[in-house]
Amino acid sequence: MKAEFQVNFDNGGKLRRRRTEILPDGAYLFEDDLEINGRLSATVITCQAWLLELYDLRAGELCLASGDAFVCPATKKFGVLYPPFSIAQPHLMDVKGHVLGIAATKLLPTELACDPILFEVADAKRPGSILEAFELLGGGINPQTASFNPRASLLTLKTKRFIDNAYLHDPSIADIARRLGVSPEHLSRQFKRDFGLSPTAYLHKLRLADAPLRLARGEEIVNVSQEVGYNDLSRFYKQFRKATATSPGVCKTLLRSGRN
Repeated sequence: MKAEFQVNFDNGGKLRRRRTEILPDGAYLFEDDLEINGRLSATVITCQAWLLELYDLRAGELCLASGDAFVCPATKKFGVLYPPFSIAQPHLMDVKGHVLGIAATKLLPTELACDPILFEVADAKRPGSILEAFELLGGGINPQTASFNPRASLLTLKTKRFIDNAYLHDPSIADIARRLGVSPEHLSRQFKRDFGLSPTAYLHKLRLADAPLRLARGEEIVNVSQEVGYNDLSRFYKQFRKATATSPGVCKTLLRSGRN
């Protein structure tokens, strides 16, 4: 189904979403035309849903940061899998091409449910179901994992696990610190040193990463707010606008534009 809307970047680039669809098994599928002028770096944080993006580039390159190095494809046709509760930093340079994406909450095969994976594909055909997406992942060529910080401390990893498991239920950073036997200040400093953001900021990003798929499926905004951990609707709007530069209502309209 067509869903025409466009996002313009500060560097003059743009993303045009030309199709969205909820597949029969509940997965959300989208197609974008992407143009990036110069260099663009982004941080992708996923919640309980995973995201698979298939790229067919006419120009430019995309690489994933992996510690101090970069993981890059050898071809212009490739895919990137962002597993649930993963942090990734894609870097794009002078990109022009087509992106096909699919997001879902169905459990990934165990071997795929850790760090982001970049892989090459012979033919980035449109998956019509979650099963077909899994088959495409299984047939990926030259898979490479990209751990955002492979040297993250055990304290940070334990903190992240606590937040991941309880992000819908307002976990207390102070309580997590107490359970781990450290001060909240020390925990926050270490987490930010390893991941570039505070535990509280990570918690909000997780919640807001959960919201768009729910909005795309047609859930009411007030219900989405509560389901992702915001009992205060005004606070949900404030955090959503801060993260996306738009409102939940506009986002819902754009993601579902052109549906029957």
